[in-house]
Amino acid sequence: MSERDAMSETRDCGGDAAAYALGALEPAEAEAFRAHLGRCIVCRDELAAFQQVVDVLPMTAPQYSPSRRLRRRVLRTVRDEPRSAAAPARRQARRGGLSWGSFPRPAMALAVLLVLVVVGVGGAVLSSTGAGHTRVIQASVVGTAGSAQLRLRDGQAKLIVNHLPLPPAGHIYEVWLKRADAAPAPTSALFSVTSAGAADVDVPGNLSGVSQVLVTPEPAGGSRVPTHAPVIVAQLA
Repeated sequence: MSERDAMSETRDCGGDAAAYALGALEPAEAEAFRAHLGRCIVCRDELAAFQQVVDVLPMTAPQYSPSRRLRRRVLRTVRDEPRSAAAPARRQARRGGLSWGSFPRPAMALAVLLVLVVVGVGGAVLSSTGAGHTRVIQASVVGTAGSAQLRLRDGQAKLIVNHLPLPPAGHIYEVWLKRADAAPAPTSALFSVTSAGAADVDVPGNLSGVSQVLVTPEPAGGSRVPTHAPVIVAQLA
């Protein structure tokens, strides 16, 4: 690494910790940040602190979130603004004023989290004033890390997954619908997750009479009957 690269990395160190904790980085950015974590104790400490905040966010606000595109746009704007303002900030610092560098990075990243909370709450208000009402069900994640929720609106369901591990090699996640005492019925919803463990999955089929929406890891291509225990269980009734 050249001296210039080292200086650049030190200047921006920690800038992606909040975005990584939120699962909002692009796959290539996430891979680069994971590599950086292996040699940077500062970023590891910041990521641990931000992860604690992210983990409790679902319990402190209504369960709505902005689209992935909007989250990326907000985070990119917040990350880029200090860089674009770097030169004026340095001039102001020389005159004895404040610069972006005078603010601790945890405060900057926390500001990113607060922006997303505000955007999420705003989305909840817009949704509640629309044609339909969104019902959010917190799903159970069994035997693995991660979180999941099922959003029901106008007879349609969407499964939102975060921080879920990749399915085992040669496998895919499959969505099932369970009614009363009947065996789980397969759907056409097969999915994997991003490098950050995220996925947004439309749940097909009629949910009338469905008591549970399940997710199991299945061989690639899916199965007609479950071959593994559920890793996600959303209880509808």
